[in-house]
Amino acid sequence: MEKQKDPFVRVGNKKHPLASTGVFLLAIGLIWLVSFKLIGGTKGSGGGLFDFAGGRGTAAPQGAPFGADDDYPVMVMFDNHPDAIPYLSGISDAAVVYEVLAEGGSTRFAGLFAGPPENNPKIGPVRSARPYVVEIAAGWSAFFWHGGGSPEALALIKESDVIDLNEISGLGIRYFWRDEEIPRPHNLFTSGDLIALGIADFELLGRLPQEKLLWQWSDDPPEPKRGERVDATRVYIDFSESTEFDASYEYDPGFERYSRFLNGAAHRDSATGSQIAAANVIIQRVPEEGYYPSGEGRISIDMEGKGDMLLFQRGYIIKGSWRKDTADSQTEWLDAEGEPIVLATGQTWVEVVPGERAVTYE
Repeated sequence: MEKQKDPFVRVGNKKHPLASTGVFLLAIGLIWLVSFKLIGGTKGSGGGLFDFAGGRGTAAPQGAPFGADDDYPVMVMFDNHPDAIPYLSGISDAAVVYEVLAEGGSTRFAGLFAGPPENNPKIGPVRSARPYVVEIAAGWSAFFWHGGGSPEALALIKESDVIDLNEISGLGIRYFWRDEEIPRPHNLFTSGDLIALGIADFELLGRLPQEKLLWQWSDDPPEPKRGERVDATRVYIDFSESTEFDASYEYDPGFERYSRFLNGAAHRDSATGSQIAAANVIIQRVPEEGYYPSGEGRISIDMEGKGDMLLFQRGYIIKGSWRKDTADSQTEWLDAEGEPIVLATGQTWVEVVPGERAVTYE
C-alpha cells in the first residue's frame, strides 16, 4: 500500500540532574511541606501566571479516565534517551502521553496519569522539565513531577500556579529514588504509592480540576461520515536526522490498538514487558521550534494558538484542528465542523510535531 502524506504534513528539510540526598535535605523539605500547609496549601487561588481558579467552563469529566476523587491529573516527565529505553517503566498506565522535541533532535515523554496508578512500583526514568511541557501540564492543572529542568522551565513554574514536585529539592528523597544499578542520569524513579503520598501531602484529594477535564472519551466513538472515511493502519513520525527517535504505529484490528515502535523496534514498557499500545494517536502540528538565548540548544515550542491535527483511531483518520487559547487553558481537539472530537477509551498518544517534519501514513 502506498504511503500517503496529508496536505498539511510536508517533508521538512531537516532530517544535569543532581540527586537530593541526606537527612538534612529531607528535614528542610519536611519543614517546607509543613509551612506550605500552614500558609494555605496548594497554589491555584489565582494571582500566578496561570490561574487555575478559572478555566473555560465547569463541565464534569467526560467519560474515562477521570471521575473518582483520587483521579487528580498527575504529569510525570519521562526519559527517552537511547540509554534509557531498556528501563522505561510504568508509562503504560498513563491516560495520555505527549511526545515532545528536546535538544539535539531527541524527544521526551510527558505521561499524564489519572491519579496514582495502582500496583505500579516503578515509574520512570524521570527527567527534567521543559517550558512547553509546563504549559501542557497547566492545561490539565496537573500535579507535575520532574527532576530539575531548564532555566526557562523552572522560571515558568516559579511564576505560575503549576503545582510541581521537583526531585532536586528538599522533598526529593520523600517521593523519588535512584536505582544505582542503572547509570545516571537515567536512573531516577517514583511509584504509584509515592504519587498517592504526594497527592495526600499536597492536599489534592477530591480537588479535581473539573474545568480542565474537557476531553471526551467513549467506548464507541462516532466514525467519519459515509464517503469521508480514510483508512490508515500505519503512521510514521520523523522527528530528527537521527533515526533513534523515529516513532511509528501499526494498527491491530483485533485489539483495536496502535502498537508503538521506536526506531523500527517494538517499544516496550519494562514493567510489563508488553509493547506500548494506544487507542488514539494524535498528530498535533505546532510552529517550527525556536531557540532560547541561554544556549545548549534549548528549544522553545509555541503551544498556544491553533493549528492542524490528525487523529488515528480504530484504523481510520479524523482530520481536524487544535486550539489552546492561553498558556493555562486545555488544548481542544475539533473536527472539520468545529465540534469536539470524541476519543476512543484507552491510552492516547499526542505527538507534538513542530514545523514541517515528515509525518506519513498508509
